[in-house]
Amino acid sequence: MDMRRYLPIILIVFVALFILPQLLKGGKGKTLSAKDQGSLTLDAIGRVDRAEQKIFAATGKYTDSLAQLVAADRVFASELTIPLDVTLNVGDGGKSYVAQLSSAIFSVVRARSGKDVTSRACREVKSTRGVECPDYTGRPTPTTVTTTTPSTTVVSTTATVTVTTPDKNK
Repeated sequence: MDMRRYLPIILIVFVALFILPQLLKGGKGKTLSAKDQGSLTLDAIGRVDRAEQKIFAATGKYTDSLAQLVAADRVFASELTIPLDVTLNVGDGGKSYVAQLSSAIFSVVRARSGKDVTSRACREVKSTRGVECPDYTGRPTPTTVTTTTPSTTVVSTTATVTVTTPDKNK
C-alpha cells in the first residue's frame, strides 16, 4: 500500500474537521454567567429599594412606575437586560410597596411600609457557584414520611420554611 496516495484525502479530512469549523465559527456575543446574573439580580433589588426610598423621601409616596425607578437610578436600566422580570405593587395611599424581581437564577422580594422593611426574601431558582441568596432567606427543610399499610406504601415529602426577621432598615 502506498500511503502517498491517501495523503490528500487525509489532509482534506483534517482541514474539514479541525480548521474549517474554527474559521466558520465567527465571533461569539458576550453572555452573562450564572454567577453574574445572580449578582446583578441581587444588586437590582437593592437599586429598586433605594430608588423607591428616594422617591418616597421626595413625594411622600412610593411608586409602581418602572420609568420613575429607572429615572431615579440609571444603572438599574442596564440591569433590566439580564433579563429581569420586575413586578411592583404599591399599597393604598402609596405608603407601602412590594417589589418582586425574578431572573433565571434568583427570585427576590422586598417590601416596605413607611420607612421600615417589612419583608425580604430570596429563592434560588438555579444553582450557582460563588453567589448565594442572602442570610435572611427562608430555606425549605424537607421531611419525608413513609406510611405502610398491608396493601400499599405511601411516601410523602413536605417542606417547612423558617424565615428569620430582617433588620429594620437594611
